[in-house]
This record gives sequence, structure tokens and C-alpha cells, in this order.
Amino acid sequence: MKKIVLFGDSIFAGYSDGKMTDALTDRISKHFPHDKIINLSIPGYKTSNAVSNIDQNILNLHPDLLILGFGANDISTTDEIKPGKFASNLSTIIDAVGKDKIVLLSPPYTDWHRLPNHPWTRQLQFDLVTEHLGKELNLTYIDLLHEMSKSAEVQNFLQTDGLHFTSKGYNLLEELLVPKIKLTLAKQSELVSN
Repeated sequence: MKKIVLFGDSIFAGYSDGKMTDALTDRISKHFPHDKIINLSIPGYKTSNAVSNIDQNILNLHPDLLILGFGANDISTTDEIKPGKFASNLSTIIDAVGKDKIVLLSPPYTDWHRLPNHPWTRQLQFDLVTEHLGKELNLTYIDLLHEMSKSAEVQNFLQTDGLHFTSKGYNLLEELLVPKIKLTLAKQSELVSN
């Protein structure tokens, strides 16, 4: 049995109608019925919060796989974090857990028309940061921003707040995540058998 840990903000926490749900956890669990899926995502979290809690929340669990889904809060110009600090925070988490145990996602698409404190330029900057980190460390990586934004019906992925995911958004996330989880677990098995 593998321990697969989801660690992110309100999107990974399944935030809907003012509360956390198992929207993402349930979707992942059905594909990995013999593994333990643990969702430690917290609404409002930024990578700076994640770094300060990595020891007590993540390392004590000894995850076989850690899926990092941050950025929706980091890109906000409210209480602004710089892209370089975002990269540094992600690197700290990745180094603590081990790059062979990571699936990294870019920040999601956010409707900047509804949320002017999430400008498109910052979304692109933070997307580039995660893409660069993914390539530099040879991580399993998902460019969630572009996967969402290339859809002609991108608004269907988002609730009316322009940030949190609808069922269609979670369907897309499931579709993107499941093959990457399988790929990363397969790579781990190859490393062990060699």
C-alpha cells in the first residue's frame, strides 16, 4: 500500500459552497483503491505556510508520493509573494520529501476579470516558475494553467467566484493527475528494482 498525499490550497481541499469537500480525494481514491490517499490541503494556504508546516504535516507521514498543488493564493497581489520566493518555497518542500516522490502542478487558471488581484501576467510568471522547476529537477509536472486556459469553455471549470473548481474542473484535474501519479509510482518501482 502506497501513501499518496495531496498538499495544496482550497482547490485541492475541494472547497465548494463555503466548505471543504472530498471532491478531489474521492476522484483520486477510486483509481488507487489499494493505496491510502491523504489530503492535507488547507484553504488559504500559500507555499510559505506549507514550508513552515512541512515537518509536522508531511514528513511525519513518510509519503510515497506528494502531489503539490499551490499557487492560487501565491499569485494574489494581496499580501504579495515574489515569484522567486514561490520557487524557493517549492524547492524547500521538494528537497525535504525527495524529487522522485513529487508530482508538481502549476498554479491553476483564475478568472482575473472577476479577481483583479490575480492578474494574468502573474499567473503566467508563476506558471513559468513551476515549469522551470519541473524541468530543472526532472519532476513529474502538470501545466494546469495552460491545460485549463486552452479550453474554449474555461469558465465551466470555475465556480462563480472565478477561483474554485466546479465538478468539471475536478474532472479535468482527475484526468491530468491520474496518469502522472501512475507514471511516478512506476518510476519509483523501476528505481527500487534496479
